[in-house]
Amino acid sequence: MKVQKTVELAFLMGAGIVLQITESFLPVSWILPGFKIGFANITGLFALQMYGISAMWLVNLGRVFLACLCQGTLFSVTFWISLAGTLLSMAGMSIAYRMKCFSVFGVSVVGASMHSVGQVLMVTWIYQQYFMQLFLPVLLALSIVSGLCTGGLTQLLMKRWKGRNV
Repeated sequence: MKVQKTVELAFLMGAGIVLQITESFLPVSWILPGFKIGFANITGLFALQMYGISAMWLVNLGRVFLACLCQGTLFSVTFWISLAGTLLSMAGMSIAYRMKCFSVFGVSVVGASMHSVGQVLMVTWIYQQYFMQLFLPVLLALSIVSGLCTGGLTQLLMKRWKGRNV
């Protein structure tokens, strides 16, 4: 891996950590318990679009582990829920990206939707409360909105990145 690519991926991971920690302080849980827009996912989506699937996995997994370590939630219930959502999200985005028929918006919506599914499955498994699956339709609807938002922000970032002078 080239030094420049390594530095850029480390920067993306660091930016994702900052976004994840910052977003944890935003009071959007009044919409639905546990719901977040997912601004930290912009860094993983950007890594996917600019560097490929393995870069996205590296940035997102590093972000989840290090952000939870910084917040003191490593290996807590919060960590496992976040990790489950991130793993399913990355699997969905990898498949959508390889299909080459989705734009950055489509890949982002697939990722946001799969993230919600992963979180609900993990909450159901941890607490053995199957009524939590009743939140899934609302979470999926909100995932479309948040996926479009993060996809749009990622597209703006990509245009800005490609136009920079190196």
